[in-house]
Amino acid sequence: MSEVRRLSMPTMLSFGFGNIAEGIKSTAYGAFLLFFYQQVLGLSGSLAGLALAISVLSDAISDPLVGQFSDRFQTRWGRRHPLIAASAIPLAISFFLLFNPPTDLSQIQLFSWLVCFAVFARISITFYDIPHLALGAEMAHDYEQRTTLFTISTLFRIASGALITFTAYELFFPTTEQFNPGILNPEGYFYLGMFCGLGMFVAMVVCVVGTWSEIPFLRKSSAPGASGLFGFFKEFASLFRSPSFRAIVLGLFFYLLYVNIERSLNAYIAVHFWGLPTELISKMSLASLAGAILAFPMMRWLTRVFDKKYLLICVTGIPFINFNMFICGRLFFPGIFPDNDSPLIPYFVAFNYFVVGVVGLIIISTLNSMFADIADEYEEITDRRREGSLFAARSFSGKAAGAIGIMIGGVALDLIHFPEKAEYGSVPTETIWQLGLVYAPLASLMILITLYFFSQYRITRDLHEKIVDTIRTRRRAAQASE
Repeated sequence: MSEVRRLSMPTMLSFGFGNIAEGIKSTAYGAFLLFFYQQVLGLSGSLAGLALAISVLSDAISDPLVGQFSDRFQTRWGRRHPLIAASAIPLAISFFLLFNPPTDLSQIQLFSWLVCFAVFARISITFYDIPHLALGAEMAHDYEQRTTLFTISTLFRIASGALITFTAYELFFPTTEQFNPGILNPEGYFYLGMFCGLGMFVAMVVCVVGTWSEIPFLRKSSAPGASGLFGFFKEFASLFRSPSFRAIVLGLFFYLLYVNIERSLNAYIAVHFWGLPTELISKMSLASLAGAILAFPMMRWLTRVFDKKYLLICVTGIPFINFNMFICGRLFFPGIFPDNDSPLIPYFVAFNYFVVGVVGLIIISTLNSMFADIADEYEEITDRRREGSLFAARSFSGKAAGAIGIMIGGVALDLIHFPEKAEYGSVPTETIWQLGLVYAPLASLMILITLYFFSQYRITRDLHEKIVDTIRTRRRAAQASE
């Protein structure tokens, strides 16, 4: 396999299109799942959070096993493609059922349904997500091109999340005389589940078909190493001794914890804190998409000028300023911001969404590229390729942060006694203030912890070039001895 092989644009676009599945899953999980079960179905916020926390325990087992299995899997169609293809139908079905429980269930029955299909959906997404990320690290070998590949992938993820949000609020949850806000309408969740399931299925099929031609050029399974769950944790412990791996996996966890706390409470904040109707909320997601589109052409220049570490630190600090300027400004300096009936409020919120789009694309693209660089470092140290195991750790970190973030959101709603099926204008002012207090300062703390861990990353551009040179020399020597 030639080390100078570069990917074609259709291949990179097909790989990126596959990330629509992750974008749909993350958005639907984060923005709608807690609201649906707590506000519409009446499940306790703490029980909803507990159900999702239980689902993370399944990830603690499935992620490492799938990562290892993906690394060692050998077929004539490669290691990654068969697993991505096999997960498409189970993921679509489980996601539809997650948003369509039977009617008239008790609290325990509803809790059990959520646990069952949250676990089913998470295991299905694991068989897609880990091989998909590992495939990207395998296909792109160049320090800058792999950033381009993951930037394209992240743009598709953000775009799909924004468009799902826009479509849901516009088509499935319009404000009506009976439902204000429209997301209280239980019928809309049937179409949301169906639309999301179908969208994820199509994205995964396009990814498999569009990257199929790369199979002959992908690396084969290398030295076996330790196997089984115990073997994974042994390898994982050795990875944790690397300051760069430790910095990125922990930094990613706290960054996504902030993202999911923010996302799980976002509908509550938009409707009750800022007083926006669902028709305006749908357009906010387009502001986020506009930010991601603006950031996309900047990434190539940014990664050439700055090392990934410093780019990541600088961009991660922006949400801290953004959150404290808007939410904390309203909480502690109410005279600065106009009332919710002011025409300026939608512009304030839209600007916040725009910044989230810019920052999200740069951070996620850079982090995924860094994990691929760590895979090279791991090969240099151990002479083994372990993209699957590395991205299993990344996947578990992200999913754990997602479930814990939603759990924190659910518990917080119970602690402040947020009412069920709360219509616009019906929530007491004190409760709304407490909601904002949970939302912004807690998220700001997560960002500060994230910045600390990112500052510990050590792989620079120069160091990565030395790592790649060492790997090439070793491979040439191995080929010459055969």
